[in-house]
Amino acid sequence: MNLKKTCFLMLLGLSVYAEVWSETSLSFLRGNNFAEIFGSDNDRSEFTFEHAGKLQYGDHFFWLDITDSQSNTTARNTELYGEWSPRLSFGKIFDFYSDKRFVKDILLSTTFEFGRSSGVQTRSRLFGVGLDLKVPYFLFFQYNLYIKDNLDKTGRAIQSTIAYKLPIIISDRVKFSYGAYIDIIHSEEGTASDSTLAEAHWHTGQQFLWDAGALWNKSHLLYLGIEYQHWNRKYGIKSGPVENNLKWMMKYIF
Repeated sequence: MNLKKTCFLMLLGLSVYAEVWSETSLSFLRGNNFAEIFGSDNDRSEFTFEHAGKLQYGDHFFWLDITDSQSNTTARNTELYGEWSPRLSFGKIFDFYSDKRFVKDILLSTTFEFGRSSGVQTRSRLFGVGLDLKVPYFLFFQYNLYIKDNLDKTGRAIQSTIAYKLPIIISDRVKFSYGAYIDIIHSEEGTASDSTLAEAHWHTGQQFLWDAGALWNKSHLLYLGIEYQHWNRKYGIKSGPVENNLKWMMKYIF
């Protein structure tokens, strides 16, 4: 059994049997400025399912987007895209984890990407190292550096992923949350000869949400707000469009 399969099975076992905290949510988003590559369909609705879990020796995060066109003239089908990111904590295994240091933990970080859009499938495996950082006022702040192996393209790329969340509490009944991810693909993927070339690019999703449930003493139940999505070159396509998309958002925590 090779190293990748061994790591995958180890992380899968930890995710199933050692979850000590979890949170599941369902979100609805609506935006009308999607940068469309294959047509003029820029008005869409999204449903996002998310599950985060803290493990005895790590953590994991799963999310799935289902995107539907709102155009009556497009032939586009429903799009699916998801990621599962299990991480294994060296700090907890070897007993050097500390929430008093700037670098709280070092982790084996992995992500498995999957999806289908316009008949084109996406499948990638990412392996690397993660850092959990102690940043004042932030609930969490993570940096992950990966080697990205796209199963549908030749070669490998280097990717950085940054994720963070900042609670903003004004009073017991007035609460907000600001969170984001930033994906940076530092190098090319694929080749021009088989039309799979994707250039270096980056994209981000930034969410600012109001804790509506706090008004009736049900904090961390229902959130309303916005998500801003930006691509500097969507999907890394050469001369691809820039996307600046502001989406309305509603999030329910189970």
